[in-house]
Amino acid sequence: MADDVQIALRPLGARKLANTTKTPAQLPSLTPRWLTALLQWKAVEAGVLRVNRVKHDEPVDVACSLQDESDLPGTFVDYDEKPREYVLSSISTVIHINTRVSDLFSSPFDQIREQIRLTVESVKERQEHELINHDDYGLLTQAHPMISTS
Repeated sequence: MADDVQIALRPLGARKLANTTKTPAQLPSLTPRWLTALLQWKAVEAGVLRVNRVKHDEPVDVACSLQDESDLPGTFVDYDEKPREYVLSSISTVIHINTRVSDLFSSPFDQIREQIRLTVESVKERQEHELINHDDYGLLTQAHPMISTS
């Protein structure tokens, strides 16, 4: 028999009718969300966070379990009159979705849901970048410079 004679269906032909297992769309530029999972989050109204601290880090003078009528210590906690304020920035974008594409090609993955999922992940990527690198409130700009001992 000659090698070019076909006696059975070949994989290439069968693959045209077979269901293909697909993964959701993946963006190689996305990194794991580890920083935002470690940070303590606080709801920020109006996009401004004011860090109210006290002027001096001294213990408050208190009395404990007095058995007589001794004078109680007087004290107060003095606040910083010019606390640091962090004015946060927002991250925005617009997703363009062709309804023809989403209507025709939404199986097995919903194209609208995938577009939104990948966009949200990209926003989270940018959020993490800003938390580290923003000129005003980024962690790198808030850290004290290291002093070289050499």
